[in-house]
Amino acid sequence: MKAANDNLLEKYKNLSSWQEKKILEGKREIEDLKIMYENLVEHSSLNENELGKANLEVKELLNSMKKYLSPQLFNSIVNMPADGLDLSYERKKLTIFFSDIVGFTQITDMIEPESLSSLLNEYLNEMSIIAAKYGGIIDKFIGDAIMIFFGDTDGSDENEPGQQCVRMAFEMMKKTEFLSNGWLEKGSPSHLKVRMGINTGFCTVGNFGSSKRMDYTIIGGQVNIASRLEKISDENSITISNSTYKLVKDIVDAEPPVSKEIKGISHPIEVYKLIRLKDEGELGKNPYCTSTESGFVLKPISYDSKYTSELEWNLIVQSLEFALDKIRKK
Repeated sequence: MKAANDNLLEKYKNLSSWQEKKILEGKREIEDLKIMYENLVEHSSLNENELGKANLEVKELLNSMKKYLSPQLFNSIVNMPADGLDLSYERKKLTIFFSDIVGFTQITDMIEPESLSSLLNEYLNEMSIIAAKYGGIIDKFIGDAIMIFFGDTDGSDENEPGQQCVRMAFEMMKKTEFLSNGWLEKGSPSHLKVRMGINTGFCTVGNFGSSKRMDYTIIGGQVNIASRLEKISDENSITISNSTYKLVKDIVDAEPPVSKEIKGISHPIEVYKLIRLKDEGELGKNPYCTSTESGFVLKPISYDSKYTSELEWNLIVQSLEFALDKIRKK
């Protein structure tokens, strides 16, 4: 009996040692797994940090690209197909704006380069903010000159690009007056003065250049006309072509049209010098005739049976009938 009990105790003793061995092995495996897990977490954190750093670098790069590229070219690059960008283009009716600073060459001789750079950057920055406000696409800066165009989007109102461009031009003119004193303080020989030209017509718009270097821009004779209108414009004034005036005549007052010979253009261009942008309360009224206490003011009327719309024809007839009625009642 005693021998049997001794064998049983020895058996349990051996079983206990085996369990202890397995428990020890299990502990070791757990420690190994713990170390593996910690290494994995650390490695994952490093990968996550590296990924976050890379994303930040890409974001900063994209933000930098936005400053140098037009919205269309930027979006094309971001959504670039596998085979890369192509040199595509299309014809569109656009309103083109040019402006430059009057006497800028003389100003550069009078102001220190550091001060001039600061003033010019401030001016261009303010003009860019206004252009973005009205939906203009900045094509390029050429020294102190700015080229902007409107109409490269789908819209139901064909007058809107021209009207937004003119609204932008008037706000730019107002901002220029505000910036002018700073130019005098920095040594400019005169106040900051600008001239602006606007034209509307069909242009070719798209990616131009080579497979190595391309630019999203517009080309065509209508672009040249806009540039020439800016050159013949008086200081602190906005000169527009007849094609633009047809789009904006309801929202502006302008001087009577003048036929101008434009360098590089084979035919005369009818141009208008803008006086002011109408107040909201004036919009919707007859643009050709305004009633006064004892009479009326009849504004210049331009009529062409080929191009005058039915709406414009009705307004002209109403204006003339109103004027004749006032005269007959005297």
